[in-house]
This record gives sequence, structure tokens and C-alpha cells, in this order.
Amino acid sequence: MQSPGVVDAGALVVRIAVFPVKSVAGARVEAADVGPQGLAGDRGFVLTAGGEPLRAKTTPLLHALELSGPPSAPVVSAPGGAPGDLAAVARFLGVHAPLELRPAPGGARQVAAVHVVTTTDRDAPGAGDSSRANLVLRPTAAALPPAAELAGALLEVGPVLLRLGEPPRHCAGSFAEVLAPGTVRTGDAARLRARADGAAGLPG
Repeated sequence: MQSPGVVDAGALVVRIAVFPVKSVAGARVEAADVGPQGLAGDRGFVLTAGGEPLRAKTTPLLHALELSGPPSAPVVSAPGGAPGDLAAVARFLGVHAPLELRPAPGGARQVAAVHVVTTTDRDAPGAGDSSRANLVLRPTAAALPPAAELAGALLEVGPVLLRLGEPPRHCAGSFAEVLAPGTVRTGDAARLRARADGAAGLPG
């Protein structure tokens, strides 16, 4: 039976990913605590060269680095290299300054706490790369509307409540802020929350 205040359009969580080091490969997890700043362990560290943070925009090979260790103490390495060998990482990246892996106070997110994408939006023609989404949802028979129609919508994902924002410019899905924290698990249901007037999760 459908819960009060929830519309018959939703999905299941089929993938949860955290990216402990900004712009570096992520890790798939079965469950994650979600707070106001996003998923625990997500983008909590940053690689710096000579004290300056590295970004994928200027150092695209960051995406090819390998990640190991827990999100709270990540270890990066060059492909096939020894874990934690930052000198080898620098050579792989073509960086000529000492590298450090530093905690990023408050996280290294630049846009929003959580990136959500449905498999429908992800697989649509021209969707762009959404491989760095935190939550991947597989729509049920009564599918969620496209992300372009959901700006401002409220989405329950397990016990977590998200407010969806505008779609990212260069990839599929929606950025979201966290309104109610909790633990999200693979297999959790995701539902749009209905307003008193019956609209699909659009706050007044």
C-alpha cells in the first residue's frame, strides 16, 4: 500500500558510489550515511601539487588514478603502481611539483551535496558522462520524470529526503541538497513526495 504523501512514481537504488579524493576514481559501496554535506567519505580529500589543488579540468589523468583504502583514509596510486607512491603518481600525471594527499575541510564539493541519476536519463542519447554520480536509480513501472522536469522536487531515498536541483550542465541526472539525513542502502526505494495539492514533490 502506498504511504501517505508519496506519489506513485519512483525507482530503486541500484548503485551507491563515493569519491573520497576529488577527481580520482571512486568506490562502490552497499550503504552510505548521508548528511547535510553529502555521502560520508565523499570528496573528503584532495591531491595538491606544490600546495595547489589539482582539478580534472586541468589534469584529466586524475580520473585514471587507482584508489584503495577506506574512504576515511584513502590511498591513491598510478595505474599498476605501488599504493601511496605519490612520486609515481606525479610522473604519471606529468606534474613537476611535490604531491600531497590532504583532507579537504568541509569537503571538496563545488556544486551540491549529492549527484543523483536514473538509468533512463543516464542511458539517453547525448546524456554525457554521469559515471561520478553518487546514487544511481533504476525506475520502476511508474517511472520518475526526466531530470529536466524535477528541479525543486522532493525525493525520498530510503530514509533520506533530497531536494533536487537543476540538472548538471555536462552530464545526466540532478544535483541535490539533503533535507533529512539517514543511511541509504542498495535496494532502497526512491519516491517523489507529494505536496498537499498533489503535485509531485514540488515545494510551495
